[in-house]
Amino acid sequence: MPRLDVNRLEYEKRVNRVVDHIGRHLGEELSLLPLARLAAFSPFHFHRVFRAITGEPLFGYIQRLRVEKAAWALATYPDRSVLEIALDHGFSSAATFARSFRAHFGMSATEWRARTDRWRARRLSVSKAGKPHRKPRKAHARGGSDTARRRGRPMTVGVRTLPVQRVAYMRYVGPYGPGGIPELWARFRRWMQARDLGGDASVKLGLSYDDPSITAPEKCRYDACVVVPADFTADRWVNLMDVAGGRYAVGAFTGSAHEIEDAWDRVFRGWLPDSGYQPDDRPCFEVYRGDPAVDAKAGTFRCELCLPVRPL
Repeated sequence: MPRLDVNRLEYEKRVNRVVDHIGRHLGEELSLLPLARLAAFSPFHFHRVFRAITGEPLFGYIQRLRVEKAAWALATYPDRSVLEIALDHGFSSAATFARSFRAHFGMSATEWRARTDRWRARRLSVSKAGKPHRKPRKAHARGGSDTARRRGRPMTVGVRTLPVQRVAYMRYVGPYGPGGIPELWARFRRWMQARDLGGDASVKLGLSYDDPSITAPEKCRYDACVVVPADFTADRWVNLMDVAGGRYAVGAFTGSAHEIEDAWDRVFRGWLPDSGYQPDDRPCFEVYRGDPAVDAKAGTFRCELCLPVRPL
């Protein structure tokens, strides 16, 4: 690999450490000096380094992420007040949040919540069309399963408690779907094969951090990961992190990269409303075990879709 590419990867690796830290601590104070130290860059130059790698100024990035995560929370937790959500996502007052939210979305937080409530009701009515009326299912503390359907195609979804997983990862920033993500996986597979990490016993994760209905497609983040031992040492090509454990709704998927978005939609639309659960504030991910390929010529593969949940 050319030296120039190696150097840029080192910059991306250091900045990604900061990006990961910001995502885990959005509701806390985030200042320049500790973030620059985390990246091992001079505080004097870190603003320019961060912008060069991400395309956004450091505090502009933090503000955008806070507003977008707050927008997700407004749509997901209708019982929580706007002020409570604002404070939980790092805003010092309702007025500061209101200005930032309107500047980003062109409407107030209350208008956003009303719009998403109407959108959710429409989708729920469509998903229930033609179904016999039934009472909502109660959440089962020890798991359980149900079926999400679309055009007669069943998807069995069960709730499991998953452990914390230590992973090595490479990151892609851009639109989700069949474009840059398969290219990322091809590069990541070459890295794994060179280190004997891609065998039949391997467990790979694909982490999606952003909701493309909220975040601009070109800014959506996705990580290709492989589970590694706790004492695994990263090299210049990857970073290390822990993927949070806890309760997840898990559904089996077989299909192509063009179809996986629809499968996620079936989990949210077909299973979630009647499940007794709501989404939790952790990233969704896909689990790929061993060789996930089903038909290489058709581009089909198998994986598990994992949606973090908590009881309603």
